[in-house]
Amino acid sequence: MGLLRGVTGLVSGLLGAVTGLLSAVVRALLAIVLGLLGTVLLLVGVLLCATVLLLPLGIPVVVLGLSCFSRAAKLMVPGSTRVEGLVRRAEDSVRGGGARLRRRLHLG
Repeated sequence: MGLLRGVTGLVSGLLGAVTGLLSAVVRALLAIVLGLLGTVLLLVGVLLCATVLLLPLGIPVVVLGLSCFSRAAKLMVPGSTRVEGLVRRAEDSVRGGGARLRRRLHLG
C-alpha cells in the first residue's frame, strides 16, 4: 500500500511538472504573438498619426497596440504589478496626449 502511494505520488508530481511546463510554453508563445501584433499595430498607428487627416484613427490604433503589449506582459509575468503599472502609465500618457491634442485643435 505504501509503495503504491509512493508511485502514485511520483507519477502525479511528474504529470504536474509536465503540465506546468507545457502551460508555460503556451503562455510564452501567446505572449510572443501578442507582442508581434502590438508591434505591427504601433507601427501602423504611428504611420496613421503622421498624416493629419488620419490622426483620429491612428491614436486608437496606438492605444490598441499598447494594450496588446500589456496583455503580453501579463502572460509572460503573471504576478508582476510593476510591469502592469509601467504599461498602464504608457497607455494613460497616450490617451492624455490625444485629449490634449483634441483640445489644442478645438475638436471637442
